[in-house]
Amino acid sequence: MLASLAGFHGWFSWVVLCANATAGMWAAAAHYRRQLSRWPLWTFIALAQTTVFIQVIVGVAYENRSSIDPGDLHRLYGFAAIAAVAIIYAYRPQLVDRRELLYAGGSLFLAGLAIRAMILS
Repeated sequence: MLASLAGFHGWFSWVVLCANATAGMWAAAAHYRRQLSRWPLWTFIALAQTTVFIQVIVGVAYENRSSIDPGDLHRLYGFAAIAAVAIIYAYRPQLVDRRELLYAGGSLFLAGLAIRAMILS
């Protein structure tokens, strides 16, 4: 079980990174081309942000079942990513006219957190 959790956590980190980077670039493009800002974009962003929660849950489960210590900074980046999703969502009503840019920056920030967490592990 531990090997499968570790393997999934390692593999899924790439999913988190690629999904959020893609969402960020797509949202940035949608700011300039309004026809890209339709339901597929928002569905993809929701799925990309859901990967963050799945990754943190799997990481916490793996840490609790093993004696491996990923380090405080690795944990910090995981939980900061969850906080970032909440902050992005909280700013949505205030930035209605620029929500694509909000999600572009937020998604690219999440991708950066994923990169940093991967480097630390």
